[in-house]
Amino acid sequence: MMKYNQIFLLLLTSSLLVACGDSNSPAPEPTQPPQSQYDYLDVKMKPTAPKSGTVTVMLGEFDNKITQWILDNPTADLNKDGGVGLLDAHLAGVYNDDKESIEVDLSDMADFLATNPDGLGAGTARPDIFKPGHFSAFDLLRYLSGGRDDLELSGITNYDTTGLGTYTFNVSFDADQSGIFDPGTEETNNGNWHFRFNAHGGDFNRARGNMQGFSPSGEANYIRMDEYWLQDGSLITFQPFSDEMTARRQWIQRQEVLNFEASGNQPMVPSITALTFDANWNPSVQAQANDVKITAHNHRDDIFQPGVVTVMDAMISAQEQLNGVSFSYWDTLSTGAKVGHWAVSSIGGKRNSGLYGWFSEFHNPANKPGDPDFSKYPNCNWGIDGSQDGEPRVSQEVCQRDWAGAFGGELVHMLPDVYPMNYGYNNFSYVYGSMYDIFGPTKRDINNSLVWEYKEGEQLDKVTFQTFELPSSPVGNASLLDEAHFGWQIADCTLCHNELKEPLGHGGHSWPINSRDGFSQSQPYYCASCHGANGAPKAHGEDDRCFFCHAGEKLPKKHGDASTKVLYKGADKMMGNKMYGFNPKYRGVPADEFGNHKPIEQRWNSRNNDWDISRVFPDPYACMTCHQQPE
Repeated sequence: MMKYNQIFLLLLTSSLLVACGDSNSPAPEPTQPPQSQYDYLDVKMKPTAPKSGTVTVMLGEFDNKITQWILDNPTADLNKDGGVGLLDAHLAGVYNDDKESIEVDLSDMADFLATNPDGLGAGTARPDIFKPGHFSAFDLLRYLSGGRDDLELSGITNYDTTGLGTYTFNVSFDADQSGIFDPGTEETNNGNWHFRFNAHGGDFNRARGNMQGFSPSGEANYIRMDEYWLQDGSLITFQPFSDEMTARRQWIQRQEVLNFEASGNQPMVPSITALTFDANWNPSVQAQANDVKITAHNHRDDIFQPGVVTVMDAMISAQEQLNGVSFSYWDTLSTGAKVGHWAVSSIGGKRNSGLYGWFSEFHNPANKPGDPDFSKYPNCNWGIDGSQDGEPRVSQEVCQRDWAGAFGGELVHMLPDVYPMNYGYNNFSYVYGSMYDIFGPTKRDINNSLVWEYKEGEQLDKVTFQTFELPSSPVGNASLLDEAHFGWQIADCTLCHNELKEPLGHGGHSWPINSRDGFSQSQPYYCASCHGANGAPKAHGEDDRCFFCHAGEKLPKKHGDASTKVLYKGADKMMGNKMYGFNPKYRGVPADEFGNHKPIEQRWNSRNNDWDISRVFPDPYACMTCHQQPE
């Protein structure tokens, strides 16, 4: 019988304890700017994170045979494609085995932890960080330990006495399910357990093959486990790491705490740099901020307690030095990924555009831009004590086991509004880069026309897309539409103005068709070039790939075929099945949840996507014609 019910009944009769932090815990006074200062938010909305949902859990280290084969055979380009990766491993007969996972219901976890089963608090063990009903990865480990006979937490030291700003603990795990924790092995009282994570990625999960540096068990990291917010749809792997990995992680955390205390318990970032590159990869500084004092702006007070600071707070605190920053809100995306976060959209006047945008790079006290701890072929140039100058050095065997992967450490996939920075940080940078070369779609520039070829059987139909200017005054006899128009704010003019309802057409003449650009059908955004935008809401800064966010429940209504989904079928037609990426460490093909190659056979998608485009409401040309940017 699981231990949950036993402990739950026992603790119902006991008083509940709540953990409290001391004066050294990071709780700067909350700063809530007036609403007039929120011009850095592209979308005026207030997120509310759900408290329910599920997370997937793996227990124990994932045996990643494919990654190990790639490390052991760095020149074995068996399929002669110019790189060594997943497909080569399969040609050598190497596949990853399946690994059992556990689905945890967050509501069940909340009910169990409300009983304070381990004395660390009723609910979260960090009530100084999380609002009631929200939890950390450490809380998830508490829940699993409380209800499983094969997992046990012991030797817990409170976060305010470790000098690391986080709990330390030992884990015993009956990995072979023998019914006992084998003494003298990694199974018993192991202090090296930490977690890996993957956020919910929707269809993009399929891109997490080993060639891109993703591990099927998630991204290893240096994040404090009790500060990592547990989000619906996440994958969490709890596993033992090496003594050397624990030493490195704790050395970094200790430096952050020491710097925090030296600054009078004020979270600081010495330097934030925004870099751009020319065609020859020569860098230039777009913006720079120094000695940034981070104040809390509480934009995620649905999750965090007042005063908790994040990367988003650091960027807002530095916005004057950086000559402005802005954030766009990502909800559920066209890939099906449940995001629900603010993302950086501009720095120093340079804005994201389609697959051009700002990528974050964080640096621990020992490294610098371009020199991360993790890489596809890592070289751990530090001591086994975690310090940069320590001796002896980390062995290559241990280095490959724990640090192999293009992502990990501080270079992980976390959005800035939930990336905790309560003790400040060493330095970090944002780099403006392109993913067009990685994934291969055609850039659609609203300032220039785009020639597009549709293949209809054996025939090609060529058209030209362009963005039209809206009239500021009536054009000839054409009236500018206003609220008096019976179809005010209905995007698709052809719902009412069509050959069935008005056979004689436009004013008794034929309906206006943009035949000059190769079209043979009515296009409402072409109508707007004479009649105005018909009350279309203003845009919010983006100028390409509108379909990326306007998907699912936010799919545009009454926008012709742009409001529908299309079933694309055939593995040979799926662009995601083709090798992509100019950088060998990010190249890849789709994989299953365990990292083995698995082609995409079909998928439903909006007519507007990276590989197709609506003739009637083409993204972004129709979008940017009617939805004008605010002045």
